[in-house]
Amino acid sequence: MTDNWKVALITVFSVLGGILVAALISELHLRLTAAEFSVKGKHCYVTGGSQGLGKAVAQDLARRGAHVTIVARRESLLQEALEEIKACASAPKEQGFHYVVADLTSYEDSMRALSEAVEKQGCGVEMLFMVAGLSNPGVFIEQTEKDLARIMDINYNGTVYTVHEVVKRLVAEKTKGAHIVFISSTLGFFGLIGYAGYCASKFAIRGLAESLRIELQMYDINVHCYFPGTIFTPGYEAENLTKPQITKDIEGADDGLTPEQCSKGMFKGLARGEFAITTDPITMLFRCTTRGTMPNNNIVLDAIVAGIAWIAFVPWRIFVDFSVRRYATKLEKSKSKTKAD
Repeated sequence: MTDNWKVALITVFSVLGGILVAALISELHLRLTAAEFSVKGKHCYVTGGSQGLGKAVAQDLARRGAHVTIVARRESLLQEALEEIKACASAPKEQGFHYVVADLTSYEDSMRALSEAVEKQGCGVEMLFMVAGLSNPGVFIEQTEKDLARIMDINYNGTVYTVHEVVKRLVAEKTKGAHIVFISSTLGFFGLIGYAGYCASKFAIRGLAESLRIELQMYDINVHCYFPGTIFTPGYEAENLTKPQITKDIEGADDGLTPEQCSKGMFKGLARGEFAITTDPITMLFRCTTRGTMPNNNIVLDAIVAGIAWIAFVPWRIFVDFSVRRYATKLEKSKSKTKAD
């Protein structure tokens, strides 16, 4: 081996070693500066807790020794879910489990639900998980103003009303170390045909979470935002009933996760002190390349992933644009044929 090759190899290994050391230091810094996350003995309020991700989150909270209140619209589902959640309790005799029936798109009902939960548990909310949400995909011009208003009502207003009131109570009661967890989506990072209303609502959640992460440091309140990809839930099955074919074609065979897998990954991110939590590689790519001023989870790894994403997303974007134009051409031909017949 020539001296030039030796120098080249030493240089490569030195660079890789430096990157590895920097990544480890960044990881150590994240863990050492992370706010303590322990739900044991805390009152945890979970919206959308009757099924899907919300129920899985509530079950994990029960396993961790929390007092859990779940909130949703349908009492029958809440009753069934509560029994499943109780069965996961680590200390059944010491933990409190309750449900509240409420329509969180109503400000008045949101306030009533919180007061009822506090009364039932005998203590204020210390951990807030805003899981309730809806997706009703469709071509934008074919959706009604009621469709668009409904999804913003459920996904954004149904979140902001509760968060606003809980924050006011936490500040008034001088509660320190509370955690608020928002649920956005992979589609909180980018737009896609068929999801105009949904993307808008999930971008709004991201914006709210980013703003409050900064502001609520004044009161020692911690804020996180989870960005899940596809979750195999009853809601996902309903979503596919109205999803345009072009959207399905672009998404392809989506490797989603179960609610339980998502909840496990989310809690792992919370324990590490992450603000923006992702649990699948595609969403991580979008997080790293569109993170703006969000805190890094690992500054070195995030920079590497962002570099990969900047390259990978160029052909993907070209593919999406081409697919949409081709779909438009097919529609036009179909309409012309129908008229001719």
